[in-house]
Amino acid sequence: MANSPTRILFLSHSASLNGATILLLHLLDWLKTRVDWEIEVLVNGRGPLLDEFKSVCKTTIWRSPATLLSELPQDWKRSLQPHLKTLEALYMKALLSGRRYDLIYANTGATWQQVAILSKYAPALLWHIHELGYGLRLSIGEDKIKHAFKDITKFVAVSNSVQDTLSREFNVPHDKIDLVHGFVPLPDLASEEHQSRRQQVRIKLGWPQDTFVVGGCGSLGWRKGTDLFLQIAQIISRTNGYEKVRFLWVGGGKQDKESLEFDHDVRALGLQEHCRRIITTEEVSDYYCTMDVFALTSREDPFPLVMLEAGTYKVPTVCFANAGGGPEFIGNDADLIAPYLDVITFAAHIMTLHDEPDLRAQLGKSALEKVRTHYTVECQGPKLLQSIKNCLAGVTPFPTD
Repeated sequence: MANSPTRILFLSHSASLNGATILLLHLLDWLKTRVDWEIEVLVNGRGPLLDEFKSVCKTTIWRSPATLLSELPQDWKRSLQPHLKTLEALYMKALLSGRRYDLIYANTGATWQQVAILSKYAPALLWHIHELGYGLRLSIGEDKIKHAFKDITKFVAVSNSVQDTLSREFNVPHDKIDLVHGFVPLPDLASEEHQSRRQQVRIKLGWPQDTFVVGGCGSLGWRKGTDLFLQIAQIISRTNGYEKVRFLWVGGGKQDKESLEFDHDVRALGLQEHCRRIITTEEVSDYYCTMDVFALTSREDPFPLVMLEAGTYKVPTVCFANAGGGPEFIGNDADLIAPYLDVITFAAHIMTLHDEPDLRAQLGKSALEKVRTHYTVECQGPKLLQSIKNCLAGVTPFPTD
């Protein structure tokens, strides 16, 4: 009898437009032509990327019973709450219909509840961590992390910062962690099309073509430092000689708490004429085309794909030190890194790039070359594939760069 094919279940914390989910999709698309494994995905909830998951492999939607409880009368919720773990286990059992796997591949710390339930469905667990300390504590909880991590076969860290955090803050043995950086596709865009999109976005925003655009991208809130983005915008907008600088943030919702806070600060800081926000869109590439500098204002960001995406459009990134993976990507370009939360120095770096177009062009080309040579799926995918194989075989992690 022929051997059964290797079966792997990938867990995705969401089907929304976010870096970790997009990276997983790129990985699955790359894997499907390179292995003969039976690959399935369990995705938490619906979202704009759900159809893409379905186009790649068999996809099952998970919805935690906790979300269903919120729709019940208060008395019912109180009576069922103590039985939530049992309900989740029963629901998962019904959802997967007794299936068994050779490996569970969990993507992000946000899948921790599914990891706990699925530990008995496979002999090996590989956990791809996209979070640093704050993100892990927020997602899992300080008191639950040690228990959540104890039976994991191997971890994948998306940056040196994440690897150090797992080892130093959560006592994960260093030899259980593989370092595999994030990756993005390279756009296939002719220079004429790039210039056309740049012009069209500026027309759409009502900005002159000679506007200098400082961009930001991602969800809104404290971790992403959107309040710092606006403080930097205020500093530059009040400095003589920078009247043509504009600030563009791409991401966030329409009327949720974070978007209302952002809009409130824009008005309170008098930035209505200087700052615009575009809600989360699948056409984000158009907005990269119009940016001159990318402002990575995150307080904590493991290895944000947005800085890599900006780099593919020759847009240099400015970031804070001690905030995650930004400095790892930027490297020796110290003029692009400001001390942690030092918005004055951050603004000064942006103004230097405004004043020195040759330097800006040089740094933009450098960013593109870094992505091309290190941060594509062709570069990082084989490392992840090897990590999966090692996990299946129960061997030690491969050497890192």
